[in-house]
Amino acid sequence: MYLIRSFFFVPFCAFCASLRPFLFCLFLAAPCLAAEPTVRNVNVRGLQVGGTTTVVVDGDDLGKAPRLLLPFPAKQTLGPKSTDKQAAFDVALDATVAPGYYHLRVATEGGVSLPVVIGVDKLPQRALAAAPEQLPVALHGAVSGSTIAEATFVGKAGQKVVVEVEAERLGSKLRPVAHLYSAKKIQVAWSWCTPGLLGDTRLEAALPEDGSYTVAVHDAEYTGAAPGFFRLKIGQWSYTDHVFPPVVGKDTKAVELLGPPAPVKVELAAPVGGEVIPLPWPKDGLWSGPRPFVEVSPRTEVVAAAATGEKPTDLPAGPVGVSGRLLKPFAEDRFRVPVTPGTKVRFEVFAERLRSPADVALVVRNEMGAEVVRVEDGPNTLDPVIEYAVPDKVTAVVVGVIDSQGRGGPHAVYRLSVDPVAAIAPADYQLTTPAQRIALPIGGRAIVPVFAERRGYAGRIDLTADPLPAGVKLDGAAILPDADGALVTVVGGGTSGDATVTTWRGRGVNGLVRPVRLKGHPLGKLQPWLATELAVAPTTAKAGEFAVDWRGLADTAGLVPAVKFALPVKVTRTDPNTAVRLTLLTSQLPPLVNNQPDLARTIRPEKPIELAAKVSDGEVVALLPPDLPSPEYDVAIQAELLTPDKQRVLATAFTPVRHLTVRMPIAVKLTSPARIEVKVDPKMPPTFEVKGEVVRSEGFAGDATVTLAGLPPGAQAAPAAVKAGATAFAIKVTLPAATAAGEVKGIKLSATAATDPKQPNVLVKSRDIELTLNIAK
Repeated sequence: MYLIRSFFFVPFCAFCASLRPFLFCLFLAAPCLAAEPTVRNVNVRGLQVGGTTTVVVDGDDLGKAPRLLLPFPAKQTLGPKSTDKQAAFDVALDATVAPGYYHLRVATEGGVSLPVVIGVDKLPQRALAAAPEQLPVALHGAVSGSTIAEATFVGKAGQKVVVEVEAERLGSKLRPVAHLYSAKKIQVAWSWCTPGLLGDTRLEAALPEDGSYTVAVHDAEYTGAAPGFFRLKIGQWSYTDHVFPPVVGKDTKAVELLGPPAPVKVELAAPVGGEVIPLPWPKDGLWSGPRPFVEVSPRTEVVAAAATGEKPTDLPAGPVGVSGRLLKPFAEDRFRVPVTPGTKVRFEVFAERLRSPADVALVVRNEMGAEVVRVEDGPNTLDPVIEYAVPDKVTAVVVGVIDSQGRGGPHAVYRLSVDPVAAIAPADYQLTTPAQRIALPIGGRAIVPVFAERRGYAGRIDLTADPLPAGVKLDGAAILPDADGALVTVVGGGTSGDATVTTWRGRGVNGLVRPVRLKGHPLGKLQPWLATELAVAPTTAKAGEFAVDWRGLADTAGLVPAVKFALPVKVTRTDPNTAVRLTLLTSQLPPLVNNQPDLARTIRPEKPIELAAKVSDGEVVALLPPDLPSPEYDVAIQAELLTPDKQRVLATAFTPVRHLTVRMPIAVKLTSPARIEVKVDPKMPPTFEVKGEVVRSEGFAGDATVTLAGLPPGAQAAPAAVKAGATAFAIKVTLPAATAAGEVKGIKLSATAATDPKQPNVLVKSRDIELTLNIAK
């Protein structure tokens, strides 16, 4: 099947660059085919609501009739002088488009470009070179290195002006600093890049006199990297940096947008549904900036009243969320929390992660007011978190949220979550993909990897995509129970069509629905729904000019841990004088060590494989790690048609996805009961035996060791050595005489062995068998 490009990360390959996406600019494999477009620059990164904006796109393979793919209705006219390298569009939006950040893409007959983030509002959009005729205005420019960009405007004494630079929020590498100078070159105000604006900057000033003013923008360290584009807004408009409360329950009727000059109330539509709700803008005001949203919580949600000294607010028992504001410097909000003796409770505060200016501390006190524990920071954040062990006879504690740095004020928003630590956490999962776009030739296919980060949920997850272009469908759109993920095949229809922005979702058997998000999207926390967009573009290309398929891979093939696994393929191409690069794809979620892929535990190719000109048959040898916890993995091979200098990819094709089960070379089988009954004798330590057999397969016939894990503290159980040729084992377990009565679950029985004589230090562990121990007096 023919594809114009490769569109996703390749986390499964040991030779790829740390999970970064391969972005391929491809050319025609035949005169009738068009390559997928690439956007290098856009002259303005904004569109005017209720107006017309001229957008000039510089790139490659823009074709003869490109069009902008936008997530809202727009009238667009292609300029007559547009070329394959540059296209100009006059884009008119009506007044109903909601301000906010959006993705702009270029669609051609060859596919769709990667997205460009733009700001949409009612401000006129102008190039920085032209002095604005009126305010407010959005000016677009770029700086790099030590250069300084300047814009001038005319103001009057006492006039209030806001200057805001949008750069990092739009995907720029500029760390902006803004200065406002009078005509006499006297600095009126300046502002540094701030975390509250995700690295961007904003200043507000009252102009001291009539005259000309200059805004200067430069990199924070005068070493700006490319691209250094920015959007400079000057004038007066309405904006909001926070929503209060930031998290709502099902009964919440309204929230407030916090911004100048005063909070604005926004009604919530009922019923509340979904994880994230984009909020409507108020009808009054000239709004600009990222669109606000609230998260929906399944727990009880409380809005804290203003601090009332040392008197705490009573909270209900169980999981609860509290949204509050520390209105004064060094203010503290206190809450009385019911607790159960002998249990654990997790307290966590969200402030920095809400882009709040407050740096908060978390304090736990007893009911007499004595401080028990204080926490300032949490892992990888300034927000505090603590798992508190409740002492005996304690039924309530007082939890305080404190403005530790004196930054309190109307925007010092926080959220406190209280979660009793249950023995079994609520089942949940999150879905991610590295894919941002798909090019589908007529009758062709693409592969989209979707990974499940399971949080107590081990069941099946069915995947859907909506809306899909006419004739396009999904195949293999399910993540099986306990599986890491799936390689989903997107099958093209019989004709070409318009590109479409789709949203993918997963539904568990428990009814829990989660969106599929692009992992690491820069606006994933600012406008989360942008991370759920995946563009699907049917092309005019036909499947068959370049294809790859399996060559003799047995229907009964499976994955055996700690061995090499050969994957033979055959490539078809119209021009045999081109080289082809082969890449292994799997549905394995790569294990991490220090937030980096652990290659030793990853299914990976033995070496890079490249087929020389006129060579059609190839083989990718996969190295299988000793630990393959999922029962099944999806496997496919990606083939890339290279230019003669091997610097570009002309076309990309995929084999069909194979679903390969894991075949364990060693297993254990119980011959004694899985539930063990023993009685405590104060005069003699209780003992029992676990008996069973070692089962060997897949050519393994060597020694094995059987062990027990998860026994009560102080228990003694020597591992059982099972020699080659033997199968039976018995492990004698001795418990301490003082072992408390009760039921002990989670005892695990397993066997390990060096299944490959050439790798005596590589041990393969069998699947665990769980045992339950019941200790009676």
